[in-house]
Amino acid sequence: MRSLRSLGNSYWAALLALVLPVAQSHAQQCVKTEGLNACAIGKAQLKQYDETSVLLYNLGTAGKDGASISLGQATDWTAAFETSSKDPEQKTTFTAVSDGAAISTTTSIRKGDSTEISATFTGAGAESTYMVQAYRQGALVAEVRNVLTGQPAAIAIPIPGGNGPSCRPYYQSVDACRDNCFQMQYNSCNYCETRCPRPIGFHNVHLEQAHLGACRWVIRDTIRPVILADGKTVEADELVLTEEVRASGSYPYLSFERILFQATGGTARIGDQTIGVSK
Repeated sequence: MRSLRSLGNSYWAALLALVLPVAQSHAQQCVKTEGLNACAIGKAQLKQYDETSVLLYNLGTAGKDGASISLGQATDWTAAFETSSKDPEQKTTFTAVSDGAAISTTTSIRKGDSTEISATFTGAGAESTYMVQAYRQGALVAEVRNVLTGQPAAIAIPIPGGNGPSCRPYYQSVDACRDNCFQMQYNSCNYCETRCPRPIGFHNVHLEQAHLGACRWVIRDTIRPVILADGKTVEADELVLTEEVRASGSYPYLSFERILFQATGGTARIGDQTIGVSK
């Protein structure tokens, strides 16, 4: 694992300021789930929900409450999650931590029926950019490059009617899926019999350039129209957000040791995690 090259930079200082309070809170309530330690952060409380997931509650509106999950030295991580809030706007954030510093985040902000998705990457500091790729049932349907870190990758919007999605959300029951199907007036509800893959993943990937690594988020959902960063609208069920690493002044993050999961309002659940561990 190579350390950061620009810790003196004010950009890094700001990131560390965000992570340190989280690290200090690790002495709070913790549970072991699927062999992993999950600890409450902020004002959140947590408890074991079932054999494979943890329930988070007492989530405030500032977006600082959630769970910190220790992974060892991981190269790949996927999980299932769901959030529940009656607030008109809900924010959900995942952050990958390496060498004690936040190296990347993905944020979803739900407003009504639409959801704005964005990501931050840190390979080139505040000038970092990332690529957005939209897939539909495994086929690439659109790609946008040079999205500035922190800027929206896409806005997902539902459209009633039509054929509907290809699978039901990971944690949604078949009955709940059928209720939603009838509400959305889809032509068929057969998709409720097929469970979608885990909806969130973070990965360290090797780029074509020698000795360069990049961070990548994979976000899955049912098929929905998404408005991409360039204004184009496509139907997609998977967004892949990949850091665009520069050969000069960049660093290869080869692993990460922690994922922070934070949400606003209501409750949240996370579990069914898979981990690839570096050797």
